[in-house]
Amino acid sequence: MKRTIRQAVGNGGFTMIEMIAVLVIIGIIAAVAVSRMSNTSAYDLASQLEVVKGHLRLAQSRAMASGSLWGINFTSSTTYYLFQGAAPTTPVKLLGENDATVNLTTKKSAFRITSAPQTITFEAYGGPTDTSGNLLTANVTVTTNGGNITVTKNTGYVP
Repeated sequence: MKRTIRQAVGNGGFTMIEMIAVLVIIGIIAAVAVSRMSNTSAYDLASQLEVVKGHLRLAQSRAMASGSLWGINFTSSTTYYLFQGAAPTTPVKLLGENDATVNLTTKKSAFRITSAPQTITFEAYGGPTDTSGNLLTANVTVTTNGGNITVTKNTGYVP
């Protein structure tokens, strides 16, 4: 009952069917990964929409913290900036941005603010106001190609 080493260990290779099965699985995974990475425009619009909402919330929180008017001025479909006070002429640099004015074209984003020019101002309690500081009696809507942003009257809630 002598066994050779070759019989005890086996032939030690993969069969052709096993190799083909692994290659087919790798091909399927690669096809799914490429399809996910090739179309990022929907992700761009959704993420930039959330960035604009965050900037509106920042303006609101600065107004509540300082007790003065703060707001966002949407100057065109591709640019907007944060400002302080009743006159929306002096941009204040937003957190995480390179310039005081956010330019969507330089970010290579397809996101556009279709309701621009538009100014949204918040008072000391966080409510949306007109530029003279009077509370608005209706919700404010910022229309974009990625979805609408609604600023709720009285509370300034941005869902």
